[in-house]
This record gives sequence, C-alpha cells and structure tokens, in this order.
Amino acid sequence: MSAVIGFATDILIADTKKLIFANKYKLYNMTTENQISLQLFQDEDIPLFDQWLSKEYIYKRLCPDGEEQREAWLDEVNNKDGKYGFLTHFIICHNDRKIGYCLHVDCFFLKDLEEEGDDFETLYGDVSEPNYTYEIGYLIGEEEYLNKGISKIVIRRLEEKIRELGGREIAADPSEENIFSVKALLSNGFTKRGDGDYRKLIYNPL
Repeated sequence: MSAVIGFATDILIADTKKLIFANKYKLYNMTTENQISLQLFQDEDIPLFDQWLSKEYIYKRLCPDGEEQREAWLDEVNNKDGKYGFLTHFIICHNDRKIGYCLHVDCFFLKDLEEEGDDFETLYGDVSEPNYTYEIGYLIGEEEYLNKGISKIVIRRLEEKIRELGGREIAADPSEENIFSVKALLSNGFTKRGDGDYRKLIYNPL
C-alpha cells in the first residue's frame, strides 16, 4: 500500500469514527430530551428541595448571603398557593427520577417583590403589563446530571410553558460567574442586555 493510499485510508477511518460518534451523540441527546419532563411542584417535594438547597454547589449560588436566603426559598415553596401564587414551581424529572427544580414567574408581579440581594424593580421596571415577561430559574439537584446539557432542555420546556400562557418575553438573571447557565441561555436564543439580565422575545406564542 502506498503512503498516499494509507494516509487516505487513515483519514477515511478517522472520519467514519467521527461520524459514528456524532450520530451516537445526536441519538443520546434526542433520547435524553424525550426523557426530561416538568411536573408541578407538590408539598411532598419540599424535603427534597430542602436537601438540594443544602448541597454546597447550590447553596453558594442560591444562598450567597446565608441562611436567610435559604429560608426565603423554602418560604416561597411553602406558600406557593398563597402569597407567592404568581410563581409556578416545577420538579425536573428524568423519566421517573426527580433530578432538579425550576420555576417561571410573571415579572409584572415579581418587580414588587423585595428579597435580600435582589433588585427586581430595577431589573423589571420596564415591564408594564402582566402575562408579558416571565423570569425563569432552574437548578440541577443530582450531581450526575450536571454538565449533561439538561439545563438547555429545561429552558426549552419552560419556554413551552410560557408560550402556552401567552407570554411574549422570557427573562433570566444568572450570575455572570455561572458560565454554564449563561452559555445555556445564549444557546437557546437569549440576548444579554446587561450583567445578570438576559432576555428572549417570543414572536409566535402557541
């Protein structure tokens, strides 16, 4: 076999392996996407949510000011049918396994909410009507599901929910240090308006 033919054969084998890997990766993503669902948060989910909040990588992101913020999160889910009724909470499921938490909230009402470390009035002061802009948030509570592309799927699932409600814009306020979350938002069509202010217009609600 000549050197040229041998080199060409090596390239063909390498390209074939890349194609096989790409097809397997695509199939994995399609399978995973179909296996991810959002279920409405129930009272029985509170202990699991509390457990996730206590994990170091979640606690330092969601509760940077300590226990007061952790208690605020628990207060919101405990009063999801009362004073925080404008927040809609979900549990992220992979098949039947609960792996994380997410929510969407109407920013028209959120801007009047006072929370330690958040200035929603400044962030969403431009929202002048209800059912227009919705903020989303999410966390992956089970470590083996981190960095697997699950966040991108969850963002799409939340967008579907907001479209069904007739919302026209989606917002998110991740920390700029949360690189994976920022990348997930940008890959789903969000645009950065400022630090911690990412938006996506929905032109064709369902």
